[in-house]
Amino acid sequence: MKYLYKIIVSLLVVIVAFSCDEDDNFTFEQAEASFLIEVPSSGSNIVLDRTNPNNQALTVTWEDTQNAGVSYTIEFAKAATDFSESFSVGTTDLADFTLSVEELNTFLVNTVRVPQAESSGLDVRVVTSNGDISNTVSLSVTPFVIEVTELFVNGTFTNWDPAQGLPMNSSEFNIFTITFDLLDGDEFNFIPSNTSDEVVWQLIESGSSEVTKFGGVNLSGYTAGKYEITVDLNTNTFTIEEIIAPESLFLVGSLTGWDPATSLPFFSSAENVFTIVADLPDGAEFKFLPQNTGWDGDWGEDPDNSGSIIQDGEQNISGVAAGKYLITVDFNTLTYNLSSVDNLFLVGSLTGWDPATSLPMKEASLGVFSTVIDLPDGAEFKFLPQNTGWDGDWGEDPNNSGRIIQDQEQNLSGFAAGKYVVAVNFNTLSYTVSWVSEIPANLYLVGAFNGWSNDASNPQFTETSTGVFEITQALSANDEFKFVPVAGDWGNDWGESQASSGVLEQNSEQNIKVTNSGTYTIIVNFNNGTISVN
Repeated sequence: MKYLYKIIVSLLVVIVAFSCDEDDNFTFEQAEASFLIEVPSSGSNIVLDRTNPNNQALTVTWEDTQNAGVSYTIEFAKAATDFSESFSVGTTDLADFTLSVEELNTFLVNTVRVPQAESSGLDVRVVTSNGDISNTVSLSVTPFVIEVTELFVNGTFTNWDPAQGLPMNSSEFNIFTITFDLLDGDEFNFIPSNTSDEVVWQLIESGSSEVTKFGGVNLSGYTAGKYEITVDLNTNTFTIEEIIAPESLFLVGSLTGWDPATSLPFFSSAENVFTIVADLPDGAEFKFLPQNTGWDGDWGEDPDNSGSIIQDGEQNISGVAAGKYLITVDFNTLTYNLSSVDNLFLVGSLTGWDPATSLPMKEASLGVFSTVIDLPDGAEFKFLPQNTGWDGDWGEDPNNSGRIIQDQEQNLSGFAAGKYVVAVNFNTLSYTVSWVSEIPANLYLVGAFNGWSNDASNPQFTETSTGVFEITQALSANDEFKFVPVAGDWGNDWGESQASSGVLEQNSEQNIKVTNSGTYTIIVNFNNGTISVN
Protein backbone atom coordinates (compact mmCIF):
# COMPACT_ATOMS: atom_id res chain seq x y z
CA MET A 1 0.00 0.00 0.00
CA LYS A 2 2.84 2.33 0.93
CA TYR A 3 4.54 1.45 -2.38
CA LEU A 4 1.39 2.24 -4.40
CA TYR A 5 1.12 5.67 -2.72
CA LYS A 6 4.66 6.54 -3.78
CA ILE A 7 3.85 5.68 -7.41
CA ILE A 8 0.75 7.95 -7.41
CA VAL A 9 2.71 10.90 -5.93
CA SER A 10 5.45 10.45 -8.53
CA LEU A 11 2.91 10.57 -11.37
CA LEU A 12 1.40 13.79 -9.99
CA VAL A 13 4.81 15.47 -9.85
CA VAL A 14 5.45 14.53 -13.50
CA ILE A 15 2.04 15.89 -14.56
CA VAL A 16 2.58 19.19 -12.70
CA ALA A 17 6.07 19.61 -14.13
CA PHE A 18 4.78 19.03 -17.68
CA SER A 19 1.98 21.55 -17.14
CA CYS A 20 4.47 24.26 -16.06
CA ASP A 21 6.54 23.79 -19.20
CA GLU A 22 3.46 24.17 -21.40
CA ASP A 23 2.34 27.37 -19.59
CA ASP A 24 5.58 29.11 -20.64
CA ASN A 25 4.14 29.45 -24.16
CA PHE A 26 0.77 30.94 -23.11
CA THR A 27 -0.15 34.67 -23.53
CA PHE A 28 -2.69 36.32 -21.30
CA GLU A 29 -5.34 38.50 -22.98
CA GLN A 30 -6.87 41.61 -21.44
CA ALA A 31 -10.14 41.19 -19.66
CA GLU A 32 -13.14 41.62 -21.88
CA ALA A 33 -14.48 45.19 -21.98
CA SER A 34 -17.45 45.92 -19.75
CA PHE A 35 -19.07 48.05 -22.46
CA LEU A 36 -18.26 49.21 -25.97
CA ILE A 37 -17.35 52.53 -27.64
CA GLU A 38 -19.54 52.85 -30.74
CA VAL A 39 -17.99 56.03 -32.22
CA PRO A 40 -15.32 56.59 -33.38
CA SER A 41 -14.07 53.37 -34.84
CA SER A 42 -10.48 52.21 -34.63
CA GLY A 43 -8.33 53.44 -37.50
CA SER A 44 -10.03 56.83 -37.75
CA ASN A 45 -7.72 59.64 -38.90
CA ILE A 46 -8.29 63.18 -37.57
CA VAL A 47 -6.45 66.23 -38.95
CA LEU A 48 -7.13 69.39 -36.96
CA ASP A 49 -7.45 72.73 -38.78
CA ARG A 50 -6.73 76.01 -36.96
CA THR A 51 -9.03 77.94 -39.28
CA ASN A 52 -12.08 76.22 -37.76
CA PRO A 53 -11.39 76.22 -34.01
CA ASN A 54 -15.04 75.87 -32.96
CA ASN A 55 -15.93 73.00 -35.27
CA GLN A 56 -16.58 69.59 -33.78
CA ALA A 57 -13.37 67.55 -33.88
CA LEU A 58 -14.18 64.34 -31.98
CA THR A 59 -17.29 62.79 -30.47
CA VAL A 60 -16.99 59.61 -28.40
CA THR A 61 -20.22 57.64 -27.85
CA TRP A 62 -20.73 54.35 -26.04
CA GLU A 63 -23.49 52.01 -24.85
CA ASP A 64 -23.43 50.79 -21.27
CA THR A 65 -26.38 48.57 -20.26
CA GLN A 66 -24.77 47.25 -17.11
CA ASN A 67 -24.31 50.46 -15.15
CA ALA A 68 -26.76 53.06 -13.96
CA GLY A 69 -26.09 56.35 -12.22
CA VAL A 70 -22.37 56.28 -12.90
CA SER A 71 -20.15 58.96 -14.40
CA TYR A 72 -17.77 58.39 -17.28
CA THR A 73 -14.21 59.67 -17.76
CA ILE A 74 -12.69 59.77 -21.25
CA GLU A 75 -9.01 58.87 -21.23
CA PHE A 76 -6.29 59.17 -23.86
CA ALA A 77 -2.92 57.47 -24.02
CA LYS A 78 -0.14 57.29 -26.55
CA ALA A 79 -0.49 54.27 -28.81
CA ALA A 80 0.81 50.90 -27.63
CA THR A 81 1.42 52.05 -24.05
CA ASP A 82 -1.52 50.11 -22.57
CA PHE A 83 -2.52 53.30 -20.71
CA SER A 84 0.55 53.11 -18.50
CA GLU A 85 0.26 56.90 -18.56
CA SER A 86 -3.27 58.07 -19.18
CA PHE A 87 -4.65 61.56 -19.66
CA SER A 88 -8.21 62.47 -18.74
CA VAL A 89 -9.88 64.93 -21.09
CA GLY A 90 -13.18 65.18 -19.20
CA THR A 91 -16.03 63.51 -17.31
CA THR A 92 -19.73 63.25 -18.11
CA ASP A 93 -22.93 61.59 -16.88
CA LEU A 94 -24.08 61.09 -20.46
CA ALA A 95 -23.15 58.38 -22.95
CA ASP A 96 -21.25 60.70 -25.25
CA PHE A 97 -18.56 63.35 -25.08
CA THR A 98 -17.61 65.97 -27.69
CA LEU A 99 -14.49 68.10 -28.16
CA SER A 100 -14.09 71.10 -30.48
CA VAL A 101 -11.05 71.48 -32.73
CA GLU A 102 -9.41 73.98 -30.39
CA GLU A 103 -10.21 71.96 -27.25
CA LEU A 104 -8.81 68.74 -28.67
CA ASN A 105 -5.76 70.46 -30.13
CA THR A 106 -4.91 72.21 -26.86
CA PHE A 107 -5.39 69.00 -24.88
CA LEU A 108 -3.21 66.94 -27.18
CA VAL A 109 -0.37 69.47 -27.42
CA ASN A 110 -0.31 70.77 -23.85
CA THR A 111 -1.42 67.72 -21.87
CA VAL A 112 -0.67 64.58 -23.88
CA ARG A 113 2.33 66.41 -25.39
CA VAL A 114 2.12 64.97 -28.87
CA PRO A 115 4.15 66.65 -31.62
CA GLN A 116 2.51 69.49 -33.51
CA ALA A 117 1.84 69.15 -37.24
CA GLU A 118 2.67 65.42 -37.09
CA SER A 119 0.41 62.38 -37.13
CA SER A 120 0.46 60.54 -33.79
CA GLY A 121 -1.16 57.29 -32.73
CA LEU A 122 -3.48 57.57 -29.73
CA ASP A 123 -5.64 55.17 -27.78
CA VAL A 124 -9.01 56.23 -26.31
CA ARG A 125 -11.14 54.51 -23.69
CA VAL A 126 -13.94 55.31 -21.27
CA VAL A 127 -13.75 54.48 -17.55
CA THR A 128 -16.76 54.49 -15.20
CA SER A 129 -16.76 55.86 -11.70
CA ASN A 130 -17.12 52.31 -10.37
CA GLY A 131 -14.06 51.06 -12.27
CA ASP A 132 -15.55 49.45 -15.38
CA ILE A 133 -13.53 50.02 -18.56
CA SER A 134 -14.65 50.13 -22.18
CA ASN A 135 -12.84 48.71 -25.16
CA THR A 136 -9.92 50.71 -26.59
CA VAL A 137 -10.23 52.65 -29.84
CA SER A 138 -7.04 53.54 -31.70
CA LEU A 139 -6.86 56.84 -33.65
CA SER A 140 -4.38 58.84 -35.72
CA VAL A 141 -4.49 62.55 -34.88
CA THR A 142 -2.52 65.47 -36.38
CA PRO A 143 -2.68 68.63 -34.22
CA PHE A 144 -2.07 72.05 -35.74
CA VAL A 145 0.74 74.26 -34.48
CA ILE A 146 -0.48 76.52 -31.66
CA GLU A 147 0.23 80.19 -32.41
CA VAL A 148 2.40 82.13 -29.98
CA THR A 149 1.95 85.85 -30.62
CA GLU A 150 4.75 87.15 -28.36
CA LEU A 151 7.96 85.81 -26.90
CA PHE A 152 10.33 87.41 -24.40
CA VAL A 153 13.81 86.58 -23.17
CA ASN A 154 14.01 86.35 -19.40
CA GLY A 155 17.13 85.66 -17.39
CA THR A 156 19.82 86.79 -15.03
CA PHE A 157 20.16 90.06 -16.97
CA THR A 158 16.48 90.86 -16.28
CA ASN A 159 16.69 89.70 -12.66
CA TRP A 160 14.32 86.90 -13.72
CA ASP A 161 11.56 89.51 -13.71
CA PRO A 162 9.02 88.94 -16.52
CA ALA A 163 8.21 92.66 -16.58
CA GLN A 164 11.81 93.32 -17.66
CA GLY A 165 11.74 90.58 -20.30
CA LEU A 166 13.35 91.49 -23.63
CA PRO A 167 10.79 91.39 -26.47
CA MET A 168 11.75 89.26 -29.44
CA ASN A 169 10.90 90.23 -33.02
CA SER A 170 8.59 88.09 -35.13
CA SER A 171 8.36 88.35 -38.91
CA GLU A 172 7.04 84.84 -39.55
CA PHE A 173 4.48 82.62 -37.86
CA ASN A 174 5.90 81.40 -34.52
CA ILE A 175 9.47 82.40 -35.40
CA PHE A 176 11.14 84.92 -33.10
CA THR A 177 14.55 86.59 -33.21
CA ILE A 178 16.53 88.92 -30.99
CA THR A 179 20.04 90.30 -30.81
CA PHE A 180 21.42 91.21 -27.40
CA ASP A 181 24.53 91.15 -25.23
CA LEU A 182 25.39 88.31 -22.87
CA LEU A 183 27.84 88.37 -20.01
CA ASP A 184 29.83 85.39 -18.75
CA GLY A 185 27.60 83.25 -16.56
CA ASP A 186 24.30 84.58 -17.91
CA GLU A 187 21.35 82.17 -17.98
CA PHE A 188 18.03 82.69 -19.71
CA ASN A 189 14.87 81.13 -21.10
CA PHE A 190 11.82 82.27 -23.08
CA ILE A 191 8.36 83.29 -21.88
CA PRO A 192 5.24 84.07 -23.97
CA SER A 193 4.16 86.89 -21.65
CA ASN A 194 5.97 89.67 -19.83
CA THR A 195 3.41 89.58 -17.03
CA SER A 196 3.99 86.00 -15.93
CA ASP A 197 6.55 83.22 -16.14
CA GLU A 198 4.00 80.47 -15.63
CA VAL A 199 4.92 79.09 -19.05
CA VAL A 200 8.66 78.83 -19.69
CA TRP A 201 10.43 77.53 -22.78
CA GLN A 202 13.77 75.89 -22.00
CA LEU A 203 16.18 73.42 -23.56
CA ILE A 204 15.12 69.80 -23.41
CA GLU A 205 18.61 69.10 -22.08
CA SER A 206 21.99 70.82 -22.01
CA GLY A 207 23.61 70.94 -25.42
CA SER A 208 20.33 70.36 -27.24
CA SER A 209 18.91 72.61 -29.94
CA GLU A 210 15.33 71.66 -28.99
CA VAL A 211 13.13 73.66 -26.64
CA THR A 212 10.22 72.53 -24.52
CA LYS A 213 7.68 74.16 -22.23
CA PHE A 214 7.27 70.98 -20.18
CA GLY A 215 10.34 71.27 -18.00
CA GLY A 216 13.97 71.48 -19.09
CA VAL A 217 17.11 73.46 -18.42
CA ASN A 218 17.94 77.13 -18.92
CA LEU A 219 20.21 78.23 -21.74
CA SER A 220 23.66 78.99 -20.33
CA GLY A 221 27.39 78.57 -20.82
CA TYR A 222 27.94 81.27 -23.46
CA THR A 223 30.97 83.54 -23.37
CA ALA A 224 30.42 87.28 -23.13
CA GLY A 225 29.45 88.82 -26.46
CA LYS A 226 26.63 89.83 -28.78
CA TYR A 227 24.37 87.05 -29.99
CA GLU A 228 21.53 86.60 -32.44
CA ILE A 229 18.97 84.08 -31.18
CA THR A 230 16.18 82.54 -33.23
CA VAL A 231 13.39 80.47 -31.68
CA ASP A 232 11.15 78.45 -34.01
CA LEU A 233 8.07 77.27 -32.16
CA ASN A 234 6.83 75.47 -35.26
CA THR A 235 9.63 72.95 -34.83
CA ASN A 236 10.47 73.72 -31.18
CA THR A 237 14.06 74.49 -32.06
CA PHE A 238 16.43 77.36 -31.45
CA THR A 239 19.72 78.64 -32.89
CA ILE A 240 22.25 81.00 -31.34
CA GLU A 241 25.03 82.74 -33.22
CA GLU A 242 27.61 85.16 -31.90
CA ILE A 243 27.69 88.42 -33.84
CA ILE A 244 31.11 89.97 -34.21
CA ALA A 245 30.78 93.49 -35.59
CA PRO A 246 33.39 94.41 -38.22
CA GLU A 247 36.03 97.01 -37.44
CA SER A 248 35.27 98.82 -40.70
CA LEU A 249 32.53 98.80 -43.32
CA PHE A 250 32.28 99.58 -47.03
CA LEU A 251 29.35 100.13 -49.39
CA VAL A 252 29.57 98.18 -52.63
CA GLY A 253 27.01 98.07 -55.41
CA SER A 254 25.89 99.27 -58.79
CA LEU A 255 27.14 102.80 -58.06
CA THR A 256 30.68 101.43 -57.49
CA GLY A 257 30.61 98.90 -60.34
CA TRP A 258 30.28 96.06 -57.82
CA ASP A 259 34.04 96.29 -57.31
CA PRO A 260 35.20 95.87 -53.68
CA ALA A 261 38.32 97.89 -54.50
CA THR A 262 36.20 100.98 -55.31
CA SER A 263 33.68 100.47 -52.51
CA LEU A 264 32.87 103.49 -50.36
CA PRO A 265 34.10 103.63 -46.74
CA PHE A 266 31.59 104.14 -43.95
CA PHE A 267 32.25 106.37 -40.96
CA SER A 268 32.29 104.70 -37.54
CA SER A 269 29.76 106.98 -35.84
CA ALA A 270 29.25 104.95 -32.64
CA GLU A 271 30.14 101.56 -31.20
CA ASN A 272 29.24 99.01 -33.89
CA VAL A 273 27.38 101.69 -35.86
CA PHE A 274 28.49 102.89 -39.31
CA THR A 275 27.16 105.77 -41.44
CA ILE A 276 27.68 107.05 -44.96
CA VAL A 277 25.99 109.53 -47.29
CA ALA A 278 25.40 108.23 -50.82
CA ASP A 279 23.83 109.78 -53.90
CA LEU A 280 21.71 106.92 -55.22
CA PRO A 281 20.38 106.85 -58.78
CA ASP A 282 17.19 105.08 -59.82
CA GLY A 283 17.61 101.31 -59.79
CA ALA A 284 20.61 101.36 -57.45
CA GLU A 285 21.43 98.15 -55.58
CA PHE A 286 24.04 97.68 -52.89
CA LYS A 287 25.24 95.71 -49.89
CA PHE A 288 27.99 95.94 -47.26
CA LEU A 289 31.55 94.60 -46.94
CA PRO A 290 33.81 94.43 -43.85
CA GLN A 291 36.81 95.16 -46.09
CA ASN A 292 37.47 96.53 -49.58
CA THR A 293 39.69 93.66 -50.68
CA GLY A 294 37.08 91.00 -51.43
CA TRP A 295 33.63 89.57 -50.85
CA ASP A 296 34.27 87.54 -47.71
CA GLY A 297 31.81 88.26 -44.92
CA ASP A 298 29.44 90.43 -46.99
CA TRP A 299 26.13 91.56 -45.48
CA GLY A 300 22.82 92.14 -47.23
CA GLU A 301 19.13 92.47 -46.49
CA ASP A 302 17.16 89.69 -44.87
CA PRO A 303 14.55 88.86 -47.56
CA ASP A 304 12.07 87.93 -44.83
CA ASN A 305 12.67 90.96 -42.62
CA SER A 306 12.94 94.34 -44.32
CA GLY A 307 15.45 96.63 -42.65
CA SER A 308 17.45 93.75 -41.12
CA ILE A 309 20.83 92.47 -42.29
CA ILE A 310 22.12 88.91 -42.51
CA GLN A 311 25.13 87.17 -44.06
CA ASP A 312 23.59 83.93 -45.31
CA GLY A 313 20.65 83.96 -47.71
CA GLU A 314 20.82 87.75 -47.98
CA GLN A 315 19.66 89.87 -50.91
CA ASN A 316 20.84 93.21 -52.31
CA ILE A 317 19.21 96.34 -50.94
CA SER A 318 17.20 97.87 -53.78
CA GLY A 319 14.01 99.68 -54.73
CA VAL A 320 15.11 103.02 -53.29
CA ALA A 321 14.01 106.19 -55.09
CA ALA A 322 16.78 108.35 -56.53
CA GLY A 323 18.18 110.81 -54.00
CA LYS A 324 20.81 111.51 -51.39
CA TYR A 325 20.60 109.31 -48.33
CA LEU A 326 22.21 108.87 -44.98
CA ILE A 327 22.73 105.11 -44.70
CA THR A 328 23.11 103.80 -41.15
CA VAL A 329 24.16 100.21 -40.43
CA ASP A 330 23.80 99.17 -36.79
CA PHE A 331 25.45 95.90 -35.78
CA ASN A 332 24.00 96.24 -32.29
CA THR A 333 20.56 95.51 -33.74
CA LEU A 334 21.60 94.02 -37.10
CA THR A 335 19.58 96.65 -38.94
CA TYR A 336 20.08 99.30 -41.60
CA ASN A 337 18.20 102.53 -42.26
CA LEU A 338 18.04 105.11 -45.05
CA SER A 339 17.19 108.75 -44.27
CA SER A 340 16.79 111.35 -46.99
CA VAL A 341 19.36 114.17 -46.81
CA ASP A 342 18.37 116.08 -49.93
CA ASN A 343 17.49 119.16 -47.84
CA LEU A 344 18.02 120.59 -44.38
CA PHE A 345 16.40 123.46 -42.47
CA LEU A 346 17.33 125.30 -39.30
CA VAL A 347 14.46 125.85 -36.87
CA GLY A 348 14.55 127.44 -33.44
CA SER A 349 13.86 130.39 -31.20
CA LEU A 350 14.90 132.83 -33.94
CA THR A 351 12.20 131.38 -36.26
CA GLY A 352 9.53 131.06 -33.57
CA TRP A 353 10.00 127.27 -33.59
CA ASP A 354 7.79 127.14 -36.66
CA PRO A 355 8.86 124.60 -39.30
CA ALA A 356 7.11 126.70 -41.96
CA THR A 357 9.47 129.63 -41.31
CA SER A 358 12.60 127.53 -40.77
CA LEU A 359 15.74 128.65 -42.60
CA PRO A 360 16.94 126.60 -45.60
CA MET A 361 20.54 125.46 -45.38
CA LYS A 362 22.74 125.09 -48.46
CA GLU A 363 24.41 121.85 -49.52
CA ALA A 364 28.13 122.58 -49.34
CA SER A 365 29.18 119.07 -50.40
CA LEU A 366 27.62 115.63 -50.37
CA GLY A 367 25.89 115.22 -47.00
CA VAL A 368 27.09 118.62 -45.74
CA PHE A 369 24.78 121.62 -45.20
CA SER A 370 25.60 125.10 -43.96
CA THR A 371 24.18 128.58 -43.39
CA VAL A 372 25.28 131.90 -41.93
CA ILE A 373 23.03 133.36 -39.22
CA ASP A 374 22.97 136.11 -36.60
CA LEU A 375 22.28 134.56 -33.21
CA PRO A 376 20.95 136.60 -30.28
CA ASP A 377 21.83 135.73 -26.69
CA GLY A 378 19.98 132.65 -25.48
CA ALA A 379 19.21 131.37 -28.97
CA GLU A 380 18.39 127.66 -29.34
CA PHE A 381 17.87 125.67 -32.52
CA LYS A 382 17.90 122.27 -34.19
CA PHE A 383 17.53 120.84 -37.71
CA LEU A 384 14.70 119.49 -39.89
CA PRO A 385 14.81 117.46 -43.12
CA GLN A 386 11.77 119.40 -44.37
CA ASN A 387 9.93 122.61 -43.49
CA THR A 388 6.51 121.00 -43.27
CA GLY A 389 6.70 119.35 -39.86
CA TRP A 390 8.80 117.89 -37.07
CA ASP A 391 9.26 114.38 -38.41
CA GLY A 392 12.90 113.28 -38.48
CA ASP A 393 14.29 116.29 -36.56
CA TRP A 394 17.95 116.30 -35.49
CA GLY A 395 19.52 117.80 -32.39
CA GLU A 396 22.63 117.59 -30.27
CA ASP A 397 23.66 114.35 -28.59
CA PRO A 398 23.59 115.29 -24.87
CA ASN A 399 26.30 112.71 -24.21
CA ASN A 400 28.58 113.61 -27.10
CA SER A 401 29.23 117.29 -27.76
CA GLY A 402 29.40 118.22 -31.42
CA ARG A 403 27.44 115.18 -32.56
CA ILE A 404 23.83 115.00 -33.80
CA ILE A 405 21.19 112.36 -33.11
CA GLN A 406 17.47 111.96 -33.72
CA ASP A 407 16.33 110.24 -30.53
CA GLN A 408 16.65 111.86 -27.08
CA GLU A 409 18.39 114.82 -28.69
CA GLN A 410 18.61 118.29 -27.18
CA ASN A 411 18.55 121.77 -28.71
CA LEU A 412 21.81 123.46 -29.68
CA SER A 413 22.32 126.40 -27.29
CA GLY A 414 24.76 128.39 -25.21
CA PHE A 415 26.12 130.71 -27.93
CA ALA A 416 27.01 134.34 -27.36
CA ALA A 417 25.30 136.88 -29.59
CA GLY A 418 27.01 137.16 -32.94
CA LYS A 419 27.32 135.96 -36.49
CA TYR A 420 28.05 132.25 -37.07
CA VAL A 421 28.58 129.70 -39.80
CA VAL A 422 26.45 126.70 -38.81
CA ALA A 423 27.29 123.43 -40.57
CA VAL A 424 25.86 119.91 -40.33
CA ASN A 425 27.88 116.99 -41.67
CA PHE A 426 25.84 113.80 -42.10
CA ASN A 427 28.95 111.90 -43.15
CA THR A 428 30.21 112.13 -39.58
CA LEU A 429 26.90 112.93 -37.82
CA SER A 430 28.46 116.12 -36.51
CA TYR A 431 27.84 119.85 -36.44
CA THR A 432 29.93 123.01 -36.07
CA VAL A 433 28.91 126.51 -35.03
CA SER A 434 31.79 128.81 -35.94
CA TRP A 435 31.90 132.50 -34.98
CA VAL A 436 32.89 134.92 -37.76
CA SER A 437 33.99 138.54 -37.49
CA GLU A 438 31.94 140.09 -40.30
CA ILE A 439 31.03 139.61 -43.93
CA PRO A 440 33.83 141.25 -45.98
CA ALA A 441 33.18 144.00 -48.49
CA ASN A 442 36.00 142.70 -50.72
CA LEU A 443 37.78 139.38 -51.14
CA TYR A 444 41.22 138.42 -52.48
CA LEU A 445 42.83 135.10 -53.41
CA VAL A 446 46.19 134.10 -51.99
CA GLY A 447 48.00 130.77 -52.30
CA ALA A 448 50.61 128.55 -53.88
CA PHE A 449 49.87 129.89 -57.37
CA ASN A 450 51.67 133.15 -56.40
CA GLY A 451 54.05 131.73 -53.82
CA TRP A 452 51.73 132.79 -51.00
CA SER A 453 52.71 136.38 -51.68
CA ASN A 454 50.06 138.35 -49.86
CA ASP A 455 50.28 141.87 -51.23
CA ALA A 456 48.39 144.42 -53.28
CA SER A 457 48.80 142.29 -56.41
CA ASN A 458 46.58 139.50 -55.05
CA PRO A 459 43.81 138.55 -57.53
CA GLN A 460 40.52 140.15 -56.47
CA PHE A 461 37.13 138.42 -56.49
CA THR A 462 34.13 140.00 -58.15
CA GLU A 463 31.04 140.40 -55.98
CA THR A 464 28.31 138.99 -58.23
CA SER A 465 25.56 139.61 -55.69
CA THR A 466 25.40 140.67 -52.07
CA GLY A 467 27.76 138.45 -50.10
CA VAL A 468 28.67 136.25 -53.11
CA PHE A 469 32.18 136.52 -54.60
CA GLU A 470 33.54 134.82 -57.74
CA ILE A 471 36.93 134.49 -59.44
CA THR A 472 38.49 132.44 -62.25
CA GLN A 473 42.08 131.33 -61.64
CA ALA A 474 44.63 128.98 -63.24
CA LEU A 475 45.95 126.50 -60.70
CA SER A 476 48.48 123.70 -60.75
CA ALA A 477 48.00 120.20 -59.39
CA ASN A 478 47.95 120.17 -55.57
CA ASP A 479 47.87 123.96 -55.33
CA GLU A 480 46.43 125.28 -52.05
CA PHE A 481 44.82 128.64 -51.40
CA LYS A 482 42.62 130.69 -49.10
CA PHE A 483 40.98 134.13 -48.92
CA VAL A 484 41.71 137.50 -47.32
CA PRO A 485 39.37 140.51 -47.08
CA VAL A 486 42.27 142.98 -47.45
CA ALA A 487 45.14 142.37 -49.89
CA GLY A 488 48.44 142.29 -48.02
CA ASP A 489 46.76 141.67 -44.62
CA TRP A 490 46.36 138.22 -43.03
CA GLY A 491 43.86 139.48 -40.48
CA ASN A 492 40.43 137.82 -40.64
CA ASP A 493 41.53 135.37 -43.35
CA TRP A 494 39.12 132.65 -44.47
CA GLY A 495 39.57 129.03 -45.45
CA GLU A 496 37.73 125.74 -45.42
CA SER A 497 36.33 123.99 -42.36
CA GLN A 498 38.48 121.08 -41.21
CA ALA A 499 35.31 119.25 -40.19
CA SER A 500 33.17 119.73 -43.30
CA SER A 501 34.23 119.94 -46.92
CA GLY A 502 33.00 123.01 -48.81
CA VAL A 503 32.15 125.03 -45.68
CA LEU A 504 33.69 128.44 -44.94
CA GLU A 505 35.67 128.77 -41.74
CA GLN A 506 37.47 131.75 -40.22
CA ASN A 507 39.01 130.42 -37.03
CA SER A 508 40.29 126.83 -37.29
CA GLU A 509 40.31 126.85 -41.07
CA GLN A 510 42.45 124.85 -43.46
CA ASN A 511 43.65 125.65 -46.97
CA ILE A 512 41.55 124.64 -49.97
CA LYS A 513 43.33 122.28 -52.38
CA VAL A 514 42.86 121.17 -55.98
CA THR A 515 44.21 117.85 -57.22
CA ASN A 516 44.53 118.55 -60.95
CA SER A 517 45.95 121.38 -63.00
CA GLY A 518 43.41 123.61 -64.74
CA THR A 519 41.46 126.82 -64.74
CA TYR A 520 38.92 126.94 -61.94
CA THR A 521 35.92 129.07 -61.08
CA ILE A 522 35.88 129.69 -57.33
CA ILE A 523 32.68 130.94 -55.69
CA VAL A 524 32.57 132.01 -52.04
CA ASN A 525 29.09 132.57 -50.61
CA PHE A 526 28.97 134.39 -47.28
CA ASN A 527 25.18 134.08 -47.11
CA ASN A 528 25.24 130.33 -46.59
CA GLY A 529 28.92 129.77 -45.80
CA THR A 530 29.85 127.65 -48.81
CA ILE A 531 32.84 127.37 -51.12
CA SER A 532 32.61 125.83 -54.60
CA VAL A 533 35.60 125.09 -56.83
CA ASN A 534 34.75 123.97 -60.36
